Amino acid sequence: MRDQLKQKKQAYVQDEILSSAAILFADKGFRAITINDVAASLGYTKSVVYYYFKNKNEILWQIFNRMHQCYEDTIVGILQEDLPTDETLKKILCQHALNVMQRKDWTAIYFRDESELEEPQRLLIRKRKREYDKMIEGVYQRGVDEGFFKPVPTHIAVSGFMGMCNWLHTWFDENGKMTAEQIAATYVDMMAGGYRK
Repeated sequence: MRDQLKQKKQAYVQDEILSSAAILFADKGFRAITINDVAASLGYTKSVVYYYFKNKNEILWQIFNRMHQCYEDTIVGILQEDLPTDETLKKILCQHALNVMQRKDWTAIYFRDESELEEPQRLLIRKRKREYDKMIEGVYQRGVDEGFFKPVPTHIAVSGFMGMCNWLHTWFDENGKMTAEQIAATYVDMMAGGYRK
């Protein structure tokens, strides 16, 4: 029981550190922020942060890992629902757009700060991003084969859709006139008009 409580506390503190770091990195840039800044934002000493993360790069890498896992888990979950192909693509695009808007700080880092990673990390995250896109391209190609979608190159189609969604974090306002759900639905309608036959 004591070990379980300790693990829960450690996971909670790790989550706190990552969430705070993501806000700071997104706002001021990775290089401008120090471990002291991250610790101070939570009322911790820097030794607490160093207990959980060996350096600032490890914090950044964990942000990338968790954000990618969020994206990947979303798609895998949708694919397992075994929906009609056109509904599958709509749901993937909608959920991706929601992930971008609902985790704006993490998304900003994921698409902006790849160059701050160490080389092996950078190569791995690029591979993961390609694999993520390939899953969506597979859905699009299936839709082409079934006669649902226009027969354009899948990479071009998917890159266009994802490019639209991935920039939502730069302008989406939680207090704006439209909710994240309304914007995601509007995007999906716009894109569906472009790729359906």
